[in-house]
Amino acid sequence: MSNNKRIPFIVFVAVVALLVCGYLGCNNSRNAARTEDAYTRVLREGKIRVGYISYPPSFIKDPNTGEMSGIFHEVLQEAGKNLELKIEYTEEVGWGTMIEAARSGRVDLVCTGIWPTSARGKSADFTTPLYYSTVRAYTAANNARFDGNLSVINNEDVRIAVIDGEMTAIIAKNDFPRAQAKSLSQSTDISQVLLEVATNKADVTFVEPAVAGEFIKSNPNKIKEVLDVKPLRVFPNVMMLGKGEERFLSTLNIAIQELVNNGFVDKVVQKYEKYPGSFQRVATPYKDSSDKK
Repeated sequence: MSNNKRIPFIVFVAVVALLVCGYLGCNNSRNAARTEDAYTRVLREGKIRVGYISYPPSFIKDPNTGEMSGIFHEVLQEAGKNLELKIEYTEEVGWGTMIEAARSGRVDLVCTGIWPTSARGKSADFTTPLYYSTVRAYTAANNARFDGNLSVINNEDVRIAVIDGEMTAIIAKNDFPRAQAKSLSQSTDISQVLLEVATNKADVTFVEPAVAGEFIKSNPNKIKEVLDVKPLRVFPNVMMLGKGEERFLSTLNIAIQELVNNGFVDKVVQKYEKYPGSFQRVATPYKDSSDKK
């Protein structure tokens, strides 16, 4: 065989070898990276890549300085210190994009006060709770239409202010399907739904007492809690991670439970609880030394 005829054959063999090698994962480092779970990567790199949603007071990002604060920020920083892992905030996510951020591996953890639901649980896992929140209905200060009877909300002429992908939208869809959902984008600050009610662009919305208390402080006599009704929901406040990361989830839960049991979480919650009774604590064996009972 002449050299001219052998060269194309050699090229053909080389191309086939490269294709087979790529298909079988001959590049060991790239293959390892693709199959590496979050727990292994976090320990190898010594850091947790965190996505976050600014949702005061659970997680707060100062729009001017970029400084982070809030209940979940302080607890996560303490957990990272105890685990000897760096906390690296890598991406601000939205309520509708947080699951994909965790599922795709762009972040290892989403940090804010997230409320687990069945729909979210199909694609994500959740840590043990730091505290519990109630969700209550709020309307204009002069509106008594819904007092004593939340079922009145389920009417075609009632407008509910909601944020896409957030719990307001889920409650509106599941509990009051006949009402009109006045949707705001998922990047909207939660206080905006109360502003919609205060300015008569919506009739009612659903938020935590802590969020409503902060709005009422800045906007007195504009909104009120719907009276003589039970909370719409009681939710644990948790962090979220990708589905199936059992070792990473177990590690986080142990770190969080340690901080619940030694009283650290309770002190942080108390620090940010401006309006007494806004949050319900997790049951714990911890007992403050100042408690005389």
